[in-house]
Amino acid sequence: ITKWILTGLGSVFIIMFLLISCGLLFPYSGSPESPRPKRVFLQHTTRTFHNLQGKVESRDSGLWINSFDYTGIQHVTPHVPEINDSFRTHCREDRPFCGYPWFLPVKFLSKKNWYLPAPEVFPSSPVEFSLLSKEETTWGTIKMTFSVKGPSHMSLYLMPHRGASLSTWSFGDGTPQFDLSGEYFIFYSHGLDAPTWTFWFEIQVLSQGMISVAISSHYFFGKDKRTAQLADILRRFPTWAFPSSWVSTYDMYRY
Repeated sequence: ITKWILTGLGSVFIIMFLLISCGLLFPYSGSPESPRPKRVFLQHTTRTFHNLQGKVESRDSGLWINSFDYTGIQHVTPHVPEINDSFRTHCREDRPFCGYPWFLPVKFLSKKNWYLPAPEVFPSSPVEFSLLSKEETTWGTIKMTFSVKGPSHMSLYLMPHRGASLSTWSFGDGTPQFDLSGEYFIFYSHGLDAPTWTFWFEIQVLSQGMISVAISSHYFFGKDKRTAQLADILRRFPTWAFPSSWVSTYDMYRY
């Protein structure tokens, strides 16, 4: 009996998979009675990468698009032709969180991303990021202190280089917590008229080149949330799509 049940379930799964793959059973619906939305994140972002000398190494801008289900963008492309697989991105392992402005540490949930070239963004309150001090402690670590001033929501990414490790920091109970890839993610938010955010960490170093630090800003409110490029592409999404969109920046520094 168990064998027949498993065979039956397997057959149903295969048939449903083939129907969906062939487009005969459409997976989405914009009907209020039976909604099945396609969830997509769109971030109009400008990315800036600095080298060990503090000089700008590269800079680009685009619409970064994340699809959070197995169909990717195959059903969106007919409505918005410029969103297609020719702009599929790949993770840069040498950059914190692949070099993109993740709002939350969920890059493992979305393996399909697209980066469509677009003009630079100019938020009215750009991020101000500074290394305030760098000093060697008596117990053999390097303590680095930073200041950040920016919008109400920011993401900080820390990626120690090979041979380096974080020993303590100013967050939480002082013990660094990391995800499976060994990168560190800190989410920061504040209300109105917040003071400059100051934080520090200590790092143990066995070789030259200690850590890559990146900061992302997320503009969810007011005039900085929208751009002409976002507005143009959003109006062409089908009714069964549920796109969430905002403006972001990503700035990376190496130390």
